[in-house]
Amino acid sequence: MNIQVLNELMRLNGIQSYLQLSKETHIPYTTLLDLVRGRGERLSNIKTIADFLGVKMSYLLDEPRKIVTINERNNIIIEKENGYNSVLSNLLSN
Repeated sequence: MNIQVLNELMRLNGIQSYLQLSKETHIPYTTLLDLVRGRGERLSNIKTIADFLGVKMSYLLDEPRKIVTINERNNIIIEKENGYNSVLSNLLSN
């Protein structure tokens, strides 16, 4: 599982900890920690997390090409690719 993607999706969904994700998905906390540490990657657990976060299971398993988010404060779209941010476009027409 790609932990960087998981953490970003958790942040975007207001999930502040693995304990909270565990409670929301009904996956035992120790099982979730095993997933995060790369042990015991049961596909059923990954699917449960993906469904909860609103993404396809492959999105959690693949290396991210892009994560696009909206910075609501500045109304801009930010593209994250390989750990770098770049502004794509301004949502407000000036």
